[in-house]
Amino acid sequence: MSRAKPFAFVVLASVLFGTTGTAQAILNADASGFQVGVARQIVGGLALLIIVRFMNQQSILKYLRTPAGLFAAAGTLLYQITFFVGVSNLGVALGTVIALGSAPIFTMVLGRVFLKELITRMQLLVTFLVLVGIWFLVTKPDQSFQINLGLLAGLGAGLGYAIYTTSSKIMMTQGAQPATAMTVAFAGPVPIALILFGLSDPSWILSQAGFATALYLGLIPTALAYIFFGIGLRTLTASTVATITLLEPVVASAFGVLLLNEVLSSTQAVGIVLVMLGLLILGIKSSKRKEQVVN
Repeated sequence: MSRAKPFAFVVLASVLFGTTGTAQAILNADASGFQVGVARQIVGGLALLIIVRFMNQQSILKYLRTPAGLFAAAGTLLYQITFFVGVSNLGVALGTVIALGSAPIFTMVLGRVFLKELITRMQLLVTFLVLVGIWFLVTKPDQSFQINLGLLAGLGAGLGYAIYTTSSKIMMTQGAQPATAMTVAFAGPVPIALILFGLSDPSWILSQAGFATALYLGLIPTALAYIFFGIGLRTLTASTVATITLLEPVVASAFGVLLLNEVLSSTQAVGIVLVMLGLLILGIKSSKRKEQVVN
């Protein structure tokens, strides 16, 4: 397989990731962000479990019983729920950028603590750019900085992503294949998600819009997207894949503005640019460091 094909698969996965918030808004199911996140966890987790059972012979339960597996599952569930709460309160563009913009910061800290990864000056610069960008995103021209539910949920999603990423990497160092670690993270929380789903008035999913929302979010930007992601990751370096997936918040922001008529102020636009600039620098520098090690 040429390098162009796996590159295209990761680009496609990133585009699918970026449709989650917009799809929720367009389908307009009569459900809260919490309910949508739980439903996506259930559908996506079960779909991945079925698919990976045919592709992977490693025991999922073996790794789910480990501390890393449990934390990966908890991190994924936290991400799914808080991401949609943040998007529901802030809009697709802002909610996605805050969640994905804060994720590298949390990952940097957890990587240092649990994986003994070094924190470079470049990472600190990126952290500063992202924090300034988030400040601009949540500060209105006529108001001071506001700590609200949307912001806290977005940061919670970033933390959940970092927990899932760090824990999945720990599982891989313990012998888990990437597909196994991914399935542990996504299918592991399904029993808890089912309980939460039942306690949160699941009647919304019986409507046409509700069923379509759960089905699309679980199958397309979760199960299918991670299959594409895995195909690309099998050939490309992890740092290259990470750089490509920075397309996700760009796609989400573009969809929010173009398809949902979300209006960004000039200050918020500057915030998005700063966050994306920081993430792009981080991705490029990581790719260069990786290439030096490989060569």
